[in-house]
Amino acid sequence: MINLVGVNIGGTKVSICLGNSQGEIIGRKRLKISNLGKADKGLPKIIECIHHLLKEYHVSLKQIHGMGLALPGPLSVKRGTLIAPPNLPGWENLPIVQYFQEYFDLPIFMNNDANSEALAEWEFGQAKHIDNLVYLTMSTGVGGGIVIQKTLLMGKSDSAGEVGHFVLDPQGPKCPCGQRGCFEVFCGGGNIARIVKEKVAKGAKTTIVEEAGSVEKIDMQSIIIAMQKEDSLATHIWETYIERLAQGIGILLMVLNPDAIILGTIAMHAKELLMTPLLAALPRFSWGPPLKHCSIQASSLGDKIGDLGALSVAVNGLKGVH
Repeated sequence: MINLVGVNIGGTKVSICLGNSQGEIIGRKRLKISNLGKADKGLPKIIECIHHLLKEYHVSLKQIHGMGLALPGPLSVKRGTLIAPPNLPGWENLPIVQYFQEYFDLPIFMNNDANSEALAEWEFGQAKHIDNLVYLTMSTGVGGGIVIQKTLLMGKSDSAGEVGHFVLDPQGPKCPCGQRGCFEVFCGGGNIARIVKEKVAKGAKTTIVEEAGSVEKIDMQSIIIAMQKEDSLATHIWETYIERLAQGIGILLMVLNPDAIILGTIAMHAKELLMTPLLAALPRFSWGPPLKHCSIQASSLGDKIGDLGALSVAVNGLKGVH
């Protein structure tokens, strides 16, 4: 068992944790993304926070074996560089691994958030050390991480696993990525909320607004609650969501024939409300043998998955070093 530091930079916060190679989180601290500013101001705040965390738990740098960075894309793992993170203006083309190495005499490894969470599932979750795994983030957007023959699939340009942007319908809604009808357009929580808001603005009658508190606060949780109360718009949105989710997962089943597909945030919260209709819909999109072989489940890692993702990046990186 070895001690590690994990840094997870998400959409709204940075989570910094002290943990170990067994997936035990000893302690963590958080910083708001809104308080970071540009990289020249934000990175020193993260460095300072790491030192405070180590001091609080009486751990010296000599006792740390490595650091894992779970970061927003797009990025280049090969160059150790953040390219253009959408929620971090002023962090473009940032050699972030080199920056941390200047402050810490440690092996430092990085990957994107979806790949990091896939590694967390592979190292510490229900799909621990199986041969072939697909993980879907299923939150504001749809991201993916793919493990093939016990190795994280990266691709030549570090863009393997971007399942959120394969096209399900070329005539579908415009995706922020520039394409039409991406998996993420139909199954990303942010896009679904936007579609509902547009329908409400055009006069659609629904209790979703009441469940959310206001139009601006509409999210997947309020849609699910309204659907459970048999709101017609929420029910239609949810049924369409399940159908498109089954379509996307069906493609993954047919192309990759994985041992397991683990589903992230929305599935973790919705549980059987999602899993039961999803499993019922999947035979329309996949042959029987790959579907029967694959274990399809919601993640059991809960809100620890971001921290565990960062730690697993370090664990995976150190395996490569040694």
